Amino acid sequence: MVRNKLREPQGIFLVLATLFIGISVFLMPINRVPDEMNHARMAWNSIFVRTDTSFDWMNSVSADTEINKSEYKQLFTEKIDLSEEKFQPSFELKRIMHIPQVLGMILGSIVYPSIGVMVTLGRLFNAVFYIASMYLIITKTRYGKWSMVLLSLLPIMVQQAGSLSYDATNFVAILGFFAFLSLMIENPQINLKKLFQILLFALALYITKSNNFLFLLLLFPINFILAGKLSPLEKVNQHIRKLIFKYKYILIVLLLVLGGLVGIKMFGGIQGIKELLLVLVRTLFNNNLNGHLNSILTVGMFGYIGLFSVEIPLWIIFIDVALLAFISALDSDFEIKKIFGFSSLAIIVIQILAIIAGMYYAWTPLVLGENAIISVGAQGRYFTPFLIFLVPFFISLKDSIKVEMSEKLLRFAIILTLVFNFIVSTGLVLDTYWFL
Repeated sequence: MVRNKLREPQGIFLVLATLFIGISVFLMPINRVPDEMNHARMAWNSIFVRTDTSFDWMNSVSADTEINKSEYKQLFTEKIDLSEEKFQPSFELKRIMHIPQVLGMILGSIVYPSIGVMVTLGRLFNAVFYIASMYLIITKTRYGKWSMVLLSLLPIMVQQAGSLSYDATNFVAILGFFAFLSLMIENPQINLKKLFQILLFALALYITKSNNFLFLLLLFPINFILAGKLSPLEKVNQHIRKLIFKYKYILIVLLLVLGGLVGIKMFGGIQGIKELLLVLVRTLFNNNLNGHLNSILTVGMFGYIGLFSVEIPLWIIFIDVALLAFISALDSDFEIKKIFGFSSLAIIVIQILAIIAGMYYAWTPLVLGENAIISVGAQGRYFTPFLIFLVPFFISLKDSIKVEMSEKLLRFAIILTLVFNFIVSTGLVLDTYWFL
């Protein structure tokens, strides 16, 4: 029985995730994951109030590629003075993302108050949260199980889950909502319980990253039925849907006009929209202008790890992409309408554009100054969880795309690919940080 469970997607994930992420927790040098010490500060600040001397111990951690072995050892052996840290828990919705990390860090301060021990235990708690959550999500989802396994164990996600980053929480929130949508497609009835779940997911998506709120739009292509205590509203629901279907082209035109007017207002007129579109094109298509396009943005979705020091070879990523596309089209037994499939593809595009545009206004001026010709700051890891929405798109095309593979061969291909990814990425980390 146990053996059979381990052969299922969630079982394969549990075994590989425990091995991969567990090794990464200890192997990846502290503060060689993007923004790790910033996440340490945010986590710690949710429990301890900021003072003049707060976080001095975090500022002492080097981010250099070359590691001084004796100094690094001191991070674990040298106790730090936490007597000036004032315990004062504060509640903000955004701080929920750092609960696993701060719990581990507090335990570390009790066990042995060194930077290394505190960060490592914070990493371990984050890893446990990620593994347990993804195991549950893969178990519950009605389709895309193997795609989830592949995406959740890409080198970039192994690294982030084994660090203090809240990317793990963000990944869990998005894929959790994906699983919920699969249940909605299978049973499109919305009662009070389902409505409460939708509200919880809306909150989770907003807390992780505000742009994630856009995923709620994928509820509308589902022809849901109001049931239970909500059933008195079902006639209104169906009437609205009939009107939308009847006048869909008029509504599309109106939405485009409204969107255009909002865009003109937000971006300083037609000229502002034109400039933003040029920025998006240059950022996503012109590697001569955007040197980060092929590395941080593209490779970054799969395996630009370390502190942008370890880049997985492109030919390996080609294998990952090909396998993801292949297995995404395998769930042919699950019925997904084209409108939902194409909406899922559209939401990926919208999310990518929204993040790059947001970075252009929020981050780029700080780096390149005002009126820059490209957007900087976006990283491929921001987009990695979006790739799961390729699954419903491919399934909706099953009449045009016929893909078959035995379960045994599929399992072997995924395990082999993930193990190979991990061996290569681990070898590169060892060579970059520990063997120099």
